[in-house]
Amino acid sequence: MKRYRHVLLLQPIHHVDLNDDVLREILSHADIQSVFRLCQVNKTLSHQHDDLFRHIYELQYSQTDMADFKTADMTWFKLLKLCYQLSRLLILLPSLKNYTMTALYTKTKLNLYNQKIKILPPEIGQLSALQKLYLSENQLNALPPEINRLSALQKLNLSNNQLSALPPEMGQLSALQELVLSYNQLSALPQEIGHIRTLQYLYLSYNQLSALPPEMGQLSNLQILSLTNNQLSALPPEIGHLNKLKQLTLSYNQLSALPPEMGHLSHLHYLNLSYNKLNA
Repeated sequence: MKRYRHVLLLQPIHHVDLNDDVLREILSHADIQSVFRLCQVNKTLSHQHDDLFRHIYELQYSQTDMADFKTADMTWFKLLKLCYQLSRLLILLPSLKNYTMTALYTKTKLNLYNQKIKILPPEIGQLSALQKLYLSENQLNALPPEINRLSALQKLNLSNNQLSALPPEMGQLSALQELVLSYNQLSALPQEIGHIRTLQYLYLSYNQLSALPPEMGQLSNLQILSLTNNQLSALPPEIGHLNKLKQLTLSYNQLSALPPEMGHLSHLHYLNLSYNKLNA
């Protein structure tokens, strides 16, 4: 049996013929990362030996009560992976040290304001119950694509960071209503931002935007759009499609003209164009 202890590190692993008893012994003594490495190579393992993953879960995480969240379509392998990712999140973000794994998984509001966070771990995507996430006043220069898994997220505050770009996967945040990105270093927005049809409030002031993607015209529920202190020299004609827009701030840009389509903004009651290059 001893000769199998390091088999998880060998390549190619799928050539090793393991019976259930040997596999159970390996899983019982291996670190979780090695278990997942084995499953990546042997694609059928997580389906054919799910009882073994229940065994390793009971050894590693039974004290967490995470099994209460196991649904009929969730295998023990998936639950094991979820627990591993939550445990990593607790380690990678020290400000979460007072949370239990279960409490973190069910959290609907998470305030990580001013925690000197430089990297947002991809495991953040496991917090599927999260509705409000506050990450302002940190040192983030990028977001993980896995942020798209926050399917219940309604409010996201990322102001006062160092973001220079947004992942296109943000366009999949189908419940998002408020997005705060002021005081970053954004020079462009992904066209996928137009997919967030639920978005009502979008704050982009104090960035380095030189243009807006035409797809922003698809934000049919947008009511407030703040673009103060950017480098915009023109606006896309599609801005006229924002038929629910009530407030639009464009002060301190480089606009020399406005598209005639802005006349279609029938609900607009506040428009700030000061400190631009507009001619009367």
